[in-house]
Amino acid sequence: MTSRGKATSRRDGGFSLSEMLAVIAILGLFILFGGPAMADAFRAYKARSAADMLVTDIRALRYNAVAQRATQTLTINTQSNVSAPNQYSFVNMKGVTVLRQQEAGVSIDDTSATTISFNNTGSTGSTGNLTVIMSLVVNNSRGDRYTLTVTPTGTVSSAYAMYVP
Repeated sequence: MTSRGKATSRRDGGFSLSEMLAVIAILGLFILFGGPAMADAFRAYKARSAADMLVTDIRALRYNAVAQRATQTLTINTQSNVSAPNQYSFVNMKGVTVLRQQEAGVSIDDTSATTISFNNTGSTGSTGNLTVIMSLVVNNSRGDRYTLTVTPTGTVSSAYAMYVP
């Protein structure tokens, strides 16, 4: 007993060695099983990010065509273009040419046209939809594919699908 009448404890706080080892073992299991899943999620994010960026650039190009009352064009180089594959370019609102190279692993597989143009009304002037297909192999059993579609009226949409590489 202390002078105030309370019993003292031999343990002042902290953790024992066995408690620390148990926590480290649980963290190790999370890393062991969660690490590959996080890597796959990051790769899938890269594909989604690239598709979103292209959709945003196409929409901005359409808005610029209407705002400037002038035709605006985006040029796409697919995987089959040997000199400069997996990139697209356009002239932005300030008149600067923007060249976007896709991230490693993301490929522009196919397009219905190598250029997407918008006239001063925001329409493409084409008779059918224009499509761009982008993909990324996430792992040995899964790939992500995004199909971007531009309608003749200028509406831009994106569709997602998984495939087996």
